[in-house]
Amino acid sequence: MQGEEAAPASSTTVPHRTAIGWGLILTALSWLASREVVGARWGPARDPLRFEPSLWARWDTFNYGAITQYGRNFGHCDRPPLSVLANPFHATWCGTAGWLPGYPWLIRMVQTTGITLPNGGLLLSWAATAVAMFLVWFGWGRDLHPVRALLVMVAFGVFPGAVYNFALFPTSIALACAVGAILAATRERFLVAALLMTGAGLCYPSAWFAAVGLAIGMVLVGCTLGVRQVIRRAVWGLAGLGSLVVLAVHDQLAFGHANAYILVTTGPGFDGRGYPGSGFVQLVLHRDTPEQKRIGRTAADALAVQAVVAVATAFLAALSTAWTWLRTKATGDIYPAAAGLSVVVSVLVLNANGGAWNRSAVLAAPCVLCLRRLPMPLLVLLVAVIAVTTAFVSRAFFAGTLV
Repeated sequence: MQGEEAAPASSTTVPHRTAIGWGLILTALSWLASREVVGARWGPARDPLRFEPSLWARWDTFNYGAITQYGRNFGHCDRPPLSVLANPFHATWCGTAGWLPGYPWLIRMVQTTGITLPNGGLLLSWAATAVAMFLVWFGWGRDLHPVRALLVMVAFGVFPGAVYNFALFPTSIALACAVGAILAATRERFLVAALLMTGAGLCYPSAWFAAVGLAIGMVLVGCTLGVRQVIRRAVWGLAGLGSLVVLAVHDQLAFGHANAYILVTTGPGFDGRGYPGSGFVQLVLHRDTPEQKRIGRTAADALAVQAVVAVATAFLAALSTAWTWLRTKATGDIYPAAAGLSVVVSVLVLNANGGAWNRSAVLAAPCVLCLRRLPMPLLVLLVAVIAVTTAFVSRAFFAGTLV
């Protein structure tokens, strides 16, 4: 198939695709390993099978819960009923319209089976994490030796921001949809890719950056196939941003403001300031961002390292992919590389604050798939660095200080 990368023969690959059973086993092992890393530095979270929603409910969890129960709301901060809420930044527009509806919609569906809201939310997050890992194996690890495939899946599972994939947050669902979209694109199932990326974008905003990256990757691959393919792929790539259209139509009908999400999330206290990249510089060099002041010195240093790890991994993946493309003309890794790089570059340029490097960067996780053929010592080192960093940052989540 055009654009699909063939696995080179080496000691790290198997001569035939391994059975689905192996994929399920490796998914279970990588899920358990990632879950153990996330909870390693917090006693109650160390048991990977402990299903306790309250342990995983923090900050925005309660906004998603409110949307599940009552729907999204929006209005002037100084008018009832929103005027009763705290407004420390003196914003003009308030409400839960600043959070995307995809995750709450799914929780409502689960609730129809009789499962409670917190149990349903946690079940969805854990299941989506497992689905994302299985898709990683199915698309990129099935031709690898099982040990190498497991390492790649764990690197994906503990990528910066991984704690939120196991928590009552929508990042795991967005990530599973994004991986599915990337996999569909490698097989030229562009309609499926667009639908899955739309689903991802309805769950978490950094999926929009991944969608842009995927669209760019599709155009790059199309450049080798002629003008018609470039146009066709560009159109399908833009279709991956369909969540923006769905959100705008919904909010226009519900609130009379198609840009309700933007109005809430770009108010005082939410907008990035300074030159592009200044937030990253402050985070890494000065380590005195509002988030770092709140979580304590050790966690603040770990968060700085986490941001560097996310950026370095994405750029290393992009360089590796570019080198492979120039050398062998294989284009299969362009999609995950472009999606991952787009996420970290967007977070860098926009100076997004709050949860940017805490959890938004987790949508760049597909970039690790481009590094699956690293020499084994380097792959092990990569997994170890990401895992240790994630363990330290995750502790701040359980302590309740990490937004």
